[in-house]
Amino acid sequence: MRHVPAEKAWGEMIRVAIVEDEKRWVDEFTDYVRRYFMERREVPDISVFSNGVDFISDYKEGYDLILMDIDMPGMNGLEASKRLRQVDEAACLIFITIMSQYAIKGYEVSAFDFVVKPVSYELLKIKLDKAMGYINRRKEVPSFVVQGAGAMKKVPLSEIKYVESIKHYLYIHTQEVELKMRGSMSDITDQFLSNGFAEINRSLIVNLAYVTGYNATDVSVAGEKLPLSRVYKADFLNALTRYIGTEGH
Repeated sequence: MRHVPAEKAWGEMIRVAIVEDEKRWVDEFTDYVRRYFMERREVPDISVFSNGVDFISDYKEGYDLILMDIDMPGMNGLEASKRLRQVDEAACLIFITIMSQYAIKGYEVSAFDFVVKPVSYELLKIKLDKAMGYINRRKEVPSFVVQGAGAMKKVPLSEIKYVESIKHYLYIHTQEVELKMRGSMSDITDQFLSNGFAEINRSLIVNLAYVTGYNATDVSVAGEKLPLSRVYKADFLNALTRYIGTEGH
């Protein structure tokens, strides 16, 4: 991997990975990306990988945008992107190819778009405008990053019903699945309490949007009864009252 140092930032730094085995294209795409973000008065933090193996073996979650060549020796872009999606479902992926029919395979790995070599700056700019619109919309949705077992998944907070702390692990209960990661309730409390959640005991924090009722000892959350601690009851009721008032229920 080659890291291209970012210059002084005007705004939030955008993390970009360029996965390309030919130096002429690496240099061209790096220059294009720098130029694009300079025009937007934003700063790209660019990392360059010369092949798919290096990219996926050294992968660290958090790239906003990935420009990936399809035709590379060893591990091609399609195979690398399949492995990418096992650990990161959120990154915006744009394929680089010499033949447009290859890019059809990109739909199998949720590729956002593709460009065909040779690429003009004007065309890439159009593609990047679309990609940044998608990235910025995604960032506006409050979410929580679940990390564990070598994988990362970004979950919108609106999909989380409640979080349970057991020993040294957090269990994130969503509408569809239960996710597990190492951590403690103190690691997440500030973020969750500021986004419509409330504590009901020392090991449970619930999404107020899913609360359907409560009594002296329990809170009903999407059909499940969860224990309500007397110590936390007043704060929970205050949070629920504020939430209902804000939502206009």
